[in-house]
Amino acid sequence: MKTNSSIIFTKVGSLLATLLIMSFIIFMLVEIMPGDVAQMILGQSATDEAVAALREARGLNDPVLTRYARWVKGVITGDLGDSIYMQGVAINSILWRRVGHSVILAITAFLLFVPLSIFFGILAGVKEKTWIDSVISFFGLATMALPEFVSGVFLITIFAVQLQIFPIVSVIPIGETIFMNLNIVILPALSITFVMFGYISRMQRSSMIMVMNSDYIRSAILKGLPRNYVIFRHALKNALLPTITIIGMNMGWLFGGLIVVETLFGFPGMGSLLMTAIKTRDVPLIEACVLLITVIYSLSTMVTDLMYSYLNPRVRYQGGQR
Repeated sequence: MKTNSSIIFTKVGSLLATLLIMSFIIFMLVEIMPGDVAQMILGQSATDEAVAALREARGLNDPVLTRYARWVKGVITGDLGDSIYMQGVAINSILWRRVGHSVILAITAFLLFVPLSIFFGILAGVKEKTWIDSVISFFGLATMALPEFVSGVFLITIFAVQLQIFPIVSVIPIGETIFMNLNIVILPALSITFVMFGYISRMQRSSMIMVMNSDYIRSAILKGLPRNYVIFRHALKNALLPTITIIGMNMGWLFGGLIVVETLFGFPGMGSLLMTAIKTRDVPLIEACVLLITVIYSLSTMVTDLMYSYLNPRVRYQGGQR
């Protein structure tokens, strides 16, 4: 049987190996993008001599492995380089503020869709084959079928244009912070909630039905225990295991999906920053944003695995068998 420390050590080692491999893939994919970094910095009117001199000064003529090692060293030491599009502005000075905005948006969406999805998934599971189950299942399927930009346009039309409750564009006025304009977070968070609700609620429903039909739950009910007590004391813990896995796996997707939502609403987060970097061929900024999304996805997967192992001791026992 594996100990908790050995499981954590194994997961961390796997995480580091994954990040190393992914960093190389990200670097190589960005490297093969069309366009010359030096030419983009100097502009199309720059002479060949000036472009060649800048390439030499920035080490762009070095072998690809040398440049990759230099980039990784910079990432480890916290130096992400300078933005090309923003004319030498340090990426650290713009990225982390945008990341903070995306984290606030992600947490708001998380606090909305997780409790709602789990609650209605449990309700649909215990009310299987009733009208309640049918309504919740239909709504879950409908939200799953709606892409983020469709639900976002729907929300903008209803709550921003018709009712004028929230702003159409999620912009922070100059000199203010996001905490002074929390109303700009609501519609983007609801747009994410619509998509996530379908996946999580349907998983919770299926898991709850399976657990409620298991022998030990039927035995507990036949012994005369109150149904609500059986549901919340015995069934819920096991029924939550698959849902926790889905939630954890989708946290990485959440930050990737923010690209669409933030671009649609004009939200000043990491997703919209990445889209700007792609449009302007800002290579260092693209590498930093994609690597950070990869780190978030890998960390969320590792935390999910650890939580699943903690909640399900059979995983630890089976992992230790030879």
